This record gives sequence, structure tokens and C-alpha cells, in this order.
Amino acid sequence: MKRPSKPKADRRSLPRAVPIAGGIVAALLAALCAFLYLYPPIFPGVTVGTIAVGGLSREQAAARIEAESAPLYRDAEVAVTIYDATYTIPVRDVLEGVDGARSAANAYAVGREGNPFARLWHVLRAAAGQGEAPIAATVDEAGLRRALEAIAAEALTEPVAPTWELGTDTMTIHAGKPGVHFDTAAVEQALTDKICAMDFEPYAVSTELTEAPAIDIDAIAAAVIGEAVSATVDKADGQTIIPDRAGVQFDVEQARRIIGDGSADSYTIPVTTTPAKVTADDLQEKLFRDTLARCSTDLNEGNVPRTNNVRLAAAAIDGCILEPGEHFSYNDVVGERTPARGYKAAGAYAGNEIIDEVGGGVCQPSSTLYMAVLRADLEVTQRVNHSFTVSYTPLGEDATVSWGGPDFCFRNDTDYPIKIAARQADGTLTMTIYGTKTSDKTVTTRTEVLETFSPQTIEKVDRSMKSGEKRVETTPITGYSTRTYKVITENGQTTEVLANSSRYNKRDKLVYVGPAAPKPVEPPAPDPAPAPVEGDAPDAPSDDPEQGAA
Repeated sequence: MKRPSKPKADRRSLPRAVPIAGGIVAALLAALCAFLYLYPPIFPGVTVGTIAVGGLSREQAAARIEAESAPLYRDAEVAVTIYDATYTIPVRDVLEGVDGARSAANAYAVGREGNPFARLWHVLRAAAGQGEAPIAATVDEAGLRRALEAIAAEALTEPVAPTWELGTDTMTIHAGKPGVHFDTAAVEQALTDKICAMDFEPYAVSTELTEAPAIDIDAIAAAVIGEAVSATVDKADGQTIIPDRAGVQFDVEQARRIIGDGSADSYTIPVTTTPAKVTADDLQEKLFRDTLARCSTDLNEGNVPRTNNVRLAAAAIDGCILEPGEHFSYNDVVGERTPARGYKAAGAYAGNEIIDEVGGGVCQPSSTLYMAVLRADLEVTQRVNHSFTVSYTPLGEDATVSWGGPDFCFRNDTDYPIKIAARQADGTLTMTIYGTKTSDKTVTTRTEVLETFSPQTIEKVDRSMKSGEKRVETTPITGYSTRTYKVITENGQTTEVLANSSRYNKRDKLVYVGPAAPKPVEPPAPDPAPAPVEGDAPDAPSDDPEQGAA
């Protein structure tokens, strides 16, 4: 069978088809170009942030952006990381407002920049939901600067030295931190640009670091190692408690090995701690709770200059606080006795005489305080008795003082602070020592006289006086050698401790007399001679000395 033959193509139709296809392509290209270059609104699918503005004119887009942009930044923050710290800036604090016109211009520019192919690519991306244009904003420069200044005040740092924390059994040493520096002006500009573009992505600041100091274990040891220190009181107000400090010991070489090259952030060092004998809580409860001793002496307030001096010295002593182990110096506390400081001339011992001297009488406060110190059983470190006895204290319980000469000193050898109260009124000077009793101890005193030095009467002729006249120039004072003991009773047991040995000089009575009358020429004695006449007996020496001057 003969197959039918295929019809032959009409070769005359091909030339006519090519121009038609070319025309279609040209028309499509023309239409596309017209769309890309002549389409007046914003291209479809374009958004500003989450605000859809495709198909809107720029004016319409600007209005919509200004109306709907607030939620975009109401709770937004910009995280700023500087070295190892992150700071946040609330956008509402630094944003002045959204620029609708500029934002709409950004949206309008999508698909309108570059060659036709680039434009077409952006238009197609917008149609596919990927045509987000940047929103434009106006930054509150003053607000941003304030925010950055607050951050810089914390973030801009000098190198930090290593620190340490003490525990009961360990000490934690923290390595130091480097100094952090950065260009604040550059950071401000970068954040301004980000916020203007409503770019709220975290921002890492470029920093320059200054190396941290190395751990100096020897310096730490010098600062940390030490004996326990009990709580004390602030002398400024006599009430504020200065906390106690535990004693600390550790092996420096072991610590050096633990730290090694110092590359870790922290290290744990074994330590041995010893608690303080008196803690802050203990001292708060017992501070100045007890009267350790109170002693009084009498004075003649009619002697105004001397009473003035006693009052000034007592005022200088009143309220004086001594911490445990601290020394008291009478001369240091009272100071130099001068007219400029209000002291007057009054009777005082000078050699074997009583003279008027500026500050005369200030030995009575020192002696009265000595009496109290003995009964408080405090450690006396310096005390000198008067050259002669004084009337206002018992034998062996006086303490003479002089600026540039003898001083009266003692030490607070208790575990708690002590305070001295000095009062002068109504012819009485009282010294009270307050502190904290730790037992039932009581102290009295006993003085034994080892030897008595009786004064004699010495007569000297004064030819300016008439025969038979007498003038007592110096009154007598009896001298003594004594020993004074503290009688201490504690826990039912009584012991005696030698407090001091004192020696008081005697002073003879000095009497000036007029010259003897010339003997008359006697006539020859009659015989038998008359019996002789008995003469007057000499004055008996006085043992009632005038005392109490010093």
C-alpha cells in the first residue's frame, strides 16, 4: 500500500510570522519600560517597615506612614555593646519623630534606580513581598547625647586593680579589669544614622583597652594578713561603733602558685581567720556600761585663781576616750598652761618654797585622776609624787605634773574602751572612769608609812628686827617614806599589789629673831649673891604644815 505523502509547508508564510513575533516582543518591552519608567505611584508590594504603601502616591504614602508609624518604635530599643557590657537606649527617648515625606520618597525609589534589569529585579522582589524601604526619622540630638553621656560615664573606665573578698576559710581574688576607651563622637554619629534609618539592630562599639594591673599577691598579703582587731568606738561622738576585724593568715607562696600566670578571672586562696575578742555587737551592748572607779577631792573655791585652773584642766579631760591599749598623757590632754589659754597664777611647789605660778593647782586633777586609775586597776606608766605632802589626797595617792617636766600617764589595759568624766562644782573635784567590767573585781588602797621625817625649828638672826621679835618665815612640813598597795578582790580571793613607793621631803620651820639685847655692866655682886633667874624655853616646832598649794 502506498502511504499518503505529507503536505509540504508553505514556505511563503515564514517571512510573515517573524515580524509578527518581533512586534509582540517589542510591544511587551515597550509596555514593561513604560511601566518601569512611567508608572506614577509607588510600585506594588513596597512597604515602609510593616506599613504597606504600594500603589499609593508619595503624598498618600507620607500621610499613611505618619499615621501608622508610632507602633514601630513605641517599645523599640537599641542595644549598645561596649566591651563586655550591653546598654539599651529606648528609641522613644531619642527619636524626635518620623519623617513621612522622606520615608515615602524612600518607598518611591524602590525599582527606580539602576538599569532596566536592576529596576525590574527590585519591582519583582517588591511584588513577591520583599520590597521594604527604609523609614526615615529625625533624631533628638540632645536626648541621644544625654543617653550616651550616661552610658559613657559607666563604660569609659580606667584600668581597675584586682580586688579580693574574705570568707571564713577562703579568700577570693578577682583579677583586675582593663580600661575601656572609645570615640564618643563616632558612636553618636553611628547611632544617629541607625535611628534615622529606624535600624534597631544591636550595635557593637569599637573600643580600645588599657591593660589591667597584674595581681600583686605581696601587696594583698600586706593589706590582708594581720592580727584580729576588736571593735572600737568613734571618739568624735563617743557612740558610733567602728566594726571589728578578724585576724587573717595565709600562705603567700601557695597563693602565688594558685594564681600562676594570672589569666583566670578569679582565684580561691585558703586562709585562716581568728575572730576579734570584742565584736561590734558585743561592744554595742557593753560600751561604757559600768563605772570602773569614781574619786573626789575637796578644794577651796575661795581661792579663785587656783579653782579656775582646776576647772580648766578638768574641762580638758572631761569626755576623753581611750581605746584598748591606748595611753593617756596628762600633759598632752590638758596642754600647756598659759595665760592665753585662761590659766591664772596660783600657789605651787618650787623647791622648798610655795610660789605663785601660772597653772598652779593643776596637780589636783592629775592626783584625783590617779586615785581613780588605781581603783579602776588600770596600768600606770608614769607617776611622780610631790616633793612635799598635799592635803587633798591620802599619802601615796598624789601625782605631780609640770609642763616640760613630770607627767602622769596610764594605759587602758582592758578589752573595752574607757571614758573619763571630770566635774568640778561646789568645792569638789570628781573623776569618774566608765568602761566595761568583765568580772566582780573590786580595788581599794592601803598605804604604809615606812619612815617619818620630823621637821626641826631653825632660828636665824635678823638684825633689822628688834630684840625679842620673832617672824616665822617657813612653816614646817613632815616628810614620809611610804608604800601604797592596791588591794584587789576578785572571785572571792584578795591579793595586794604594790602600786608605788613615795618619798615626801620634810621642811624645817624657819624663824627669824631680833638680835639679843646687850648685857648691862653688872656691879660687884653683893655677898651673899642672889639666886639666878630661869630664862624662857625656846618655841616648840610646829607639825601643822600649810599644804595644798600644788
